[in-house]
Amino acid sequence: MKSKILLPIVIILFATTAANAQINEGRYLLGGSFGFSNAKNPQTTGAQNQRLYTNIQFGKVIKENTVAGVILSYGYSKNDSTAKLNQYGAGVFYRKYKPIAKNFYFFGEADALYNYANNTQGNFQIGGNGTRYTSNTGSLTFTPGISYSLCKRVQMELLMQNLISLSYGTLKTETTSMGASDISTSKSNNFSADVNVNSNLGNSFAIGFKFLLGK
Repeated sequence: MKSKILLPIVIILFATTAANAQINEGRYLLGGSFGFSNAKNPQTTGAQNQRLYTNIQFGKVIKENTVAGVILSYGYSKNDSTAKLNQYGAGVFYRKYKPIAKNFYFFGEADALYNYANNTQGNFQIGGNGTRYTSNTGSLTFTPGISYSLCKRVQMELLMQNLISLSYGTLKTETTSMGASDISTSKSNNFSADVNVNSNLGNSFAIGFKFLLGK
């Protein structure tokens, strides 16, 4: 087992000594994702389940092999017309590349993010029966990965998402009850620190693409 772990490390260290490719200052890095689904719930005739998620990452190569920029995201979901979620995110990132072979790079990325979410379930109004959750979360994450230049402007990545993460958030829960004339409110705070290493590492990896713009 140890030999399986040490072999890739030895290969990477050896390749690093011979690498000479660079990501030049003044270029721009662009990446992101988009997803949408709209399906009927088989348990409820005619009811729709909708989901939308999008994020964009845009940065500038501020010096050789170093990128800094911003991250923006938005998410929406609606289930059976009784549960709705809106989620907004914004933050900054700092990414450092290390050439390891021709067209191959190792990189580490640190993100500082803020996320706001509003989740409503049931009939949330005075006299109704429902719940609304409002959360505000700040997080710091570190993601390592391997990048390969498919061509001058396109990179394919294999990354281990959120290998290390710290987060702090507040949650407000508001509840309405049938016949009640007011809203019951409670608040809580939470802090978490995680290292994303488990027995099934395959679930932690993701494949993505980045575009390099400019000369």
